[in-house]
Formats: sequence, C-alpha cells, structure tokens
Amino acid sequence: MIEAPRCTDCGCPMEWRTVDQEYERQGVRVRLTGLPAMVCPRCGAIAFDPDTTDHILAAANALFRIAGDRHKGVLAAACA
Repeated sequence: MIEAPRCTDCGCPMEWRTVDQEYERQGVRVRLTGLPAMVCPRCGAIAFDPDTTDHILAAANALFRIAGDRHKGVLAAACA
C-alpha cells in the first residue's frame, strides 16, 4: 500500500478532494471549481500535482483573456 503524502505545513497525511480556487487580476476574478487536489484534513493546506497546476493556469489565463477590460466581476468555470 502506498502511503499518502504528508502535509508540508503540519505533517498530517493528505487526502484527495475536489476544491474551488479563485484568482484575481486587475479587478477581474475567475473561479475554477471541482479541481482535484491533495488537501490536509488538519490545517487545510492544498497541493496540486504539476499537470493539474498547468491546466489550472491555462484555464484561469483563458478566462482572464475572455474577460479583457470589459468584465469586472467573477467569471466561473467548472472542471469535469
């Protein structure tokens, strides 16, 4: 059995969960929901694997490009 990675903040074993993240740039906020992440059940620290991080950055940047200067609010996207 493979041991779960430990939280770098408190040392507790991490658990796979889905999380929501929100980012802001120049008054525009984008929210991504349903992201797979390792989450510490004790302190709440969140970690993404490198491939997921690349996809999150690409999705957030795409939403920021869509918003441009025209939208001042929250754009949201759900991950399936």
